[in-house]
Amino acid sequence: MTEIASRDRMIAAAVTLFARSGFNGITTKDIAHSANVSESNIFRYFPSKRDLFIAAVDSELGKLSVRAEVLARVANAEAPQVALRTLFELITDTVVNSPELVRLLNFSALELGSDMEPVYRKHLDAIVAASAKNFTKWSREYGFHDLSARVTVLSFVATVVLLQNFYQVFTGSVLPFPSVKSAADEYAELWYRVLSIAPQSDSRSSETVLAGVSEY
Repeated sequence: MTEIASRDRMIAAAVTLFARSGFNGITTKDIAHSANVSESNIFRYFPSKRDLFIAAVDSELGKLSVRAEVLARVANAEAPQVALRTLFELITDTVVNSPELVRLLNFSALELGSDMEPVYRKHLDAIVAASAKNFTKWSREYGFHDLSARVTVLSFVATVVLLQNFYQVFTGSVLPFPSVKSAADEYAELWYRVLSIAPQSDSRSSETVLAGVSEY
């Protein structure tokens, strides 16, 4: 077995086990057994279990293929509704079709917190860059809040992950809508309404806004 193959086997085993039981629920001994390597061999490549967990998340995020034409549609969209629908279709499709990645992201946020930020940034930069050029323009033209592109895109991801997960826990169904496209349309409409609320000109209370969000 080559060194590359051995490392890949460790990461593959780590992805499966960490996605099942989280960072604290799995030991390097478990991973070594699953990868058919010695535990000491793991530490040749990864100084700690934390480094192996981060490598597992990085590996799964790296498999996402964010097509250039999708990013171009987001970057060049004249209306925010169009860009939001495109973004949410990409995010929703990823969440539905990459369950191990979603579980890893959940565990990473809960158990490692800010340690994961460089990994998220590395893989979200293309989406953020495509979105950022329009956020300032939309804040002027559509009354959007003054937005941080990175925080907003992460909020989009969190919306889909949380809603999908809660729905699946309580119903057993993967998607709370007939299709990925219809889900993306609903998420986009929700966020368009949230982002376009201008406090200086909108007298509605925060309770009213939350009531609108709860409809979904």
